[in-house]
Amino acid sequence: MLRSGNNVLSVELDFWSGNNAGVNLYQAIRRCNIFLENVDKPVDLSANEKARWIAEAKFLKAYYHYWLVRMYGPIPVIRKNLPVNASIEEVRVKREHVDTVFSYVVQLLDEAAVGLPRIITSEASELGRITRSIAMSVKAEALAWQASPLFNGNPDYANYRSKESQPLFSQTADPNKWVLAAEACKVAIEEAHAVGRKLYPFVPPANLVGLSDSTFNVLAYQGAVTHLFNDEVIWGANTVNSDWQYICIPKMAAESQTNDVIWGSLSVPMAIAELYYTNNGVPINEDKTWDYSNRYVPRASDEAHRYYIRNGYQTAGLNMNREMRFYASLGFDGGNWFGNGTLDDDNQQYIQGKMKQISGPAMIVKTNSTGYWPKKLVPYQSEFLARSLPVPFATPRIRLAAMYLLYAEALNETGKSAEALTWINKVRERAKLKTVEESWTNYSNNPSKYSSKDGLRQIIHQERRIELGFESQNGWDLRRWKEMRTTCPNRSRVGACMRKP
Repeated sequence: MLRSGNNVLSVELDFWSGNNAGVNLYQAIRRCNIFLENVDKPVDLSANEKARWIAEAKFLKAYYHYWLVRMYGPIPVIRKNLPVNASIEEVRVKREHVDTVFSYVVQLLDEAAVGLPRIITSEASELGRITRSIAMSVKAEALAWQASPLFNGNPDYANYRSKESQPLFSQTADPNKWVLAAEACKVAIEEAHAVGRKLYPFVPPANLVGLSDSTFNVLAYQGAVTHLFNDEVIWGANTVNSDWQYICIPKMAAESQTNDVIWGSLSVPMAIAELYYTNNGVPINEDKTWDYSNRYVPRASDEAHRYYIRNGYQTAGLNMNREMRFYASLGFDGGNWFGNGTLDDDNQQYIQGKMKQISGPAMIVKTNSTGYWPKKLVPYQSEFLARSLPVPFATPRIRLAAMYLLYAEALNETGKSAEALTWINKVRERAKLKTVEESWTNYSNNPSKYSSKDGLRQIIHQERRIELGFESQNGWDLRRWKEMRTTCPNRSRVGACMRKP
């Protein structure tokens, strides 16, 4: 998108008109309305089928409106289809206040939840269809968006009005919106727990024996994303484009040199590499025990990193003494890569990313410009050697850890910081980190940061960006928090977000 000339006249991923790889979601909404208007006509439709299909159609209609309001703000709400003989004046549908749009989305989701199944019983044919838990989770997410700074009293849109001079954004922030979001998160999490959703429990298959704790923890974290329809996934898709893996993995073994489909060109910005915590569970620029000023000075890895980095390999200090999610999410020069045809924990493949090395720069289109690869998006079972055998998976749309952190965010905004910490720490425990309280008190140069609402907000935001990295969540979060401009100050150039963490 950054290289294609994306601009206001020719928008990439245009979901309003359906141009440039986007889909016209108003056509999708119209189809939902057509269905709902005609669902009573079939005579052979059972009551149960009818109730479920109506609920699914209402969910989709809500989700399409939600997607549009996230992208475009005040949009026209299409409650019913216009007749084909509608007048010119009727066709001129007007945008509505963003709060009206969100209220309509929530109303539809509440109506849909009643008719949706709690669990999918016919898993072989219906996994991916909508459940009550999905509807409740999307409702919580939508209410969090409505409560966030982008839409809740945003002064940037104080003069954004309709042709009748009516405001289209709320003029003052309403703290009660966060209360509603917190309540919805609580209900969604309780429903998820009730139907068996839990943080992903990795159970090694028979061919994985004698794994180190380090590798076990890496696979347990990665599996929450790459294990299709696992117990942590609230909403996942069942269609996967495995071609993505070709640009996520570098060439590491001699056999892969003849494989032309391996590009390894999807480059992780440097700011993301710096975003992950130290092994003490605090940001690298806050850890008083971590050598921040010399983070780019190369040094040899040691025995303590043997399951993360090739022992004795010269790599940047930035890659040393980082949290487990750093090593599970990122490939880098010297970094081990469990899988790709090698399941020997003590003799893993590793990246050699310097100039003229096997994983180093090749031709322009097959070069990783930062030296960091999104390792998290390649299942350990996938093989890219002389031939390619990718194992398909679907990036979860919503998983339980995301809901925990969204609940923590809403609780903090309502002044319930102690309760918020409980939910953050559940996610950190899976990441093998100490609690926020212990980590900041003992290792941060700002030990009381978590004690204030603003400080805890920063911690929650960073925790979400780390936990949900490469899962199509961070860009949306940065928008609703109004942090895109400060996080990506060079957004007009290729390489935006590369420098500032």
